[in-house]
Amino acid sequence: MTSSAKLDKGRSWEESVEALAGMLASQDPLKSALKIGLGFILEKLHLDGGLILAPEWNNGNPLIFLGSGHVRHWENQIRSSGSFLSSLLHRASELTGGEIISDSAGKVIIFPLISADGNQGLLLTNLHDFSREERDFLEAATFLFGQRISTYYNQLRMVQYRKGLDLISQIFAGLNIMTAGEELETKLVRKLREIFNCQAASIALNSENPESLLIKKSLADGEEWIYQVSIKPGEGLLGQCMTDRSSLVINQPELESRFDPDIDAIPGVEASSLLFVPLTASDQVTGVVELINHKEGGFTRGDQELLEKLAESIAHLLRNIQMTEQLKVMNAHLEASRWELVRSRNTLRSLFDNLPDSFYIIDRKYRLVAVNMARAKRANCEPRSIINHLCYEALYQRKEPCPNCLVAETFYNHNITNRTERVWESGENPLEWDITAYPILEEDGEVPQVIIFERDVTEKNLMGAILIQSEKMAAVGQLAAGIAHEINNPLTVVLANAQLLERSLPKESDDAEAVDLISRAGTRALQVVRNLLNFARKEQSEVKPTDINQSLQTALDMLRHEFMQRSVEYTFEPAANLPMIMASQENLSGVWVNILINAMDATGDREGKVKIVTQQSGSEIRIIISDNGHGIEAERLKRIFDPFYTTKEVGKGTGLGLSICHRVIKQHGGNILVDSKVGVGTTFTIILPAY
Repeated sequence: MTSSAKLDKGRSWEESVEALAGMLASQDPLKSALKIGLGFILEKLHLDGGLILAPEWNNGNPLIFLGSGHVRHWENQIRSSGSFLSSLLHRASELTGGEIISDSAGKVIIFPLISADGNQGLLLTNLHDFSREERDFLEAATFLFGQRISTYYNQLRMVQYRKGLDLISQIFAGLNIMTAGEELETKLVRKLREIFNCQAASIALNSENPESLLIKKSLADGEEWIYQVSIKPGEGLLGQCMTDRSSLVINQPELESRFDPDIDAIPGVEASSLLFVPLTASDQVTGVVELINHKEGGFTRGDQELLEKLAESIAHLLRNIQMTEQLKVMNAHLEASRWELVRSRNTLRSLFDNLPDSFYIIDRKYRLVAVNMARAKRANCEPRSIINHLCYEALYQRKEPCPNCLVAETFYNHNITNRTERVWESGENPLEWDITAYPILEEDGEVPQVIIFERDVTEKNLMGAILIQSEKMAAVGQLAAGIAHEINNPLTVVLANAQLLERSLPKESDDAEAVDLISRAGTRALQVVRNLLNFARKEQSEVKPTDINQSLQTALDMLRHEFMQRSVEYTFEPAANLPMIMASQENLSGVWVNILINAMDATGDREGKVKIVTQQSGSEIRIIISDNGHGIEAERLKRIFDPFYTTKEVGKGTGLGLSICHRVIKQHGGNILVDSKVGVGTTFTIILPAY
């Protein structure tokens, strides 16, 4: 006892309380101040023994002991049993002060150390018959002890709180809501293991299992996850932490009845100290954080409170990430559905507008609900300009419904109706139309709308008449073979561009250029049919100023995907300032496409290269297309322009492609030359007049 603590025998009880308050308010360490104060009380009350028990913040449970007697026995019992200590502290919190407790060794009196923040510990003294004044003094003294301990703890909490903020900043440095799944959990658990200086750390999270099983993942000294699955809530200390929603500090797990090494420890690690803290976000327990084996003794209340602060932030982070992932999944489903709707809409729109046949929908009031491009063109207008107009006014320039109206008949009988009509729309020759009306039936059998499908069968009927003539039967068969050959190329382009459109387009936009290419390919397919028919009879083609370079570039654009798919490299060297020529752009495009596809076919499985060059020589324009393919033998080279002669394998060519190309170039007043060397390649030179 220091000199300042010497007891003044003439000091009153009030003065003694003030003196004790001064002692406890000193800058001495907590344990020293409590020991001085305890000695002061024992001397004042003529007691031969006393013990102060206060659960310490950092480590252990300090006992400040002075004297002898039965208190010595209680000291030994408290030091030897952690569970006895816990029960004693719990019992002290329920006492008002001065109660006698006993065991086989004797009796002591227990006083709780109460402060404004609650019970801070207890004071045990040897049995004594206290007077009223002594009890009042003890009540004041225990309050002063409680306040001193509380102040100490609050200071430590403030330091620990600041430390916690720093650690929270550390633990979440480099972690964000975009760090997902196992990467995030690995960083979290590794950081917890480092901060709390423990052998292992675990995180147990609710699974999506309907039985709410926990999935526990642990990191020990290594860097590999140790998995423990199918842990039921309530099993082991971990399950108790979750169901009770309260933290657990266990520094002697082998003494705990609920300790289950298969659940609470991890394989290969013997548990000596454990700390469990529930993960709670939005009032929901989503899991448990567990620390295993503090490397410097047991876990403390300070470790518990710090981990609780961290666990709150971790729980909210994991909750936010879970919600973000769920939102991503929902958005992905919504986006997929939206894109599917957009794709379906675009597919239907493309199909609707690019059908060569006329297609429109009419309601019961004869108003146009939808019109495709082909039918609007026949009326010399845009589709949108005639929507909601009366069909007979917009399409036929009539003031009243048409006689024998097919739509009216369909509305009346609810059946598909069909007829063929001859119409003089333009020119001297009439057009024959196959017209079919399809009812749109509702569940009650009513027909609110009718779909009209009109197909130009003029050429079809004409070809039927020609087929009747026996002397044309063989020629028609040859033309059919040619059609099958030539239509395959542009349809391949259509398919390739459609695939490119689907793969490369942003989900929310339509690519005008790709759609335009699809349209050109479709137009090209129709033009090929006309060209084949021209092979049998002379027919006028639309001739207009044509840019050769642009014509070639268009063909290359249509075949870009084909080049990529076959891994054939091509180079285009257009001459500058080439003059325009008068030509059928569609027919020339067919020539370029045919020769370029033949060039790709010729390269086979070797590293293919195709070169396209344009140049002007006087009054001529030359287009040179060369490849490094297998080449053509001299005896076969003489016949490559003959109809139905092919150098390709059986089933891969019809022999009409180059014959049509030759005929088209001749019709343009030009010439087509070919030079080929076996094993080196083939060069086509197309010469066209520049006028």
